[in-house]
Amino acid sequence: MVELISEVDKNDNFLRLRDREEFYSGEHIHRAAQLILLNPENKMLIQKRSSKKRWYPNRYTYSVSGTVADESYEACMMREMLEEIGISIPFRKLFKISCIFENKGAFHTVFSGRCSAKIANSIRPDPEEAVFVEWIELEELHRAVRAEPEKYTPSLRAGIIKIFQEGYGKYFF
Repeated sequence: MVELISEVDKNDNFLRLRDREEFYSGEHIHRAAQLILLNPENKMLIQKRSSKKRWYPNRYTYSVSGTVADESYEACMMREMLEEIGISIPFRKLFKISCIFENKGAFHTVFSGRCSAKIANSIRPDPEEAVFVEWIELEELHRAVRAEPEKYTPSLRAGIIKIFQEGYGKYFF
């Protein structure tokens, strides 16, 4: 089955659905959704992407990261959360970031959610998506992103920097 992805223009206006493979050319812009998942200790779950991933293999990213198909950002997040880490929790939209370089990349909508200790301990990442997951304090992640940016996906770097530069930390601390 061919997976279709939403193509958008530089202003995030929907253009058409395209085969996922067409986006690997770097000639199209797509939409993506990410989740900042916090546990009761205010630590964020991050995943190290599988080496088999075509976009940013072996880099750290959000706990859940999905490409928007013929659906809303919210529907994508609900679907990806179940597929990637096997949970479903309430979440809310935080902000949108643009990671577009030379007419390729994506508009990323970042959501946040908080889980109970029981749910945090039940998370089992999809091995096709992630080599492993870990919980990390936001401030520690912010320092790591600045010190070694090449270890993180561009969207995670942009999202964490935005949290600390624009005062979104009030939602987490």
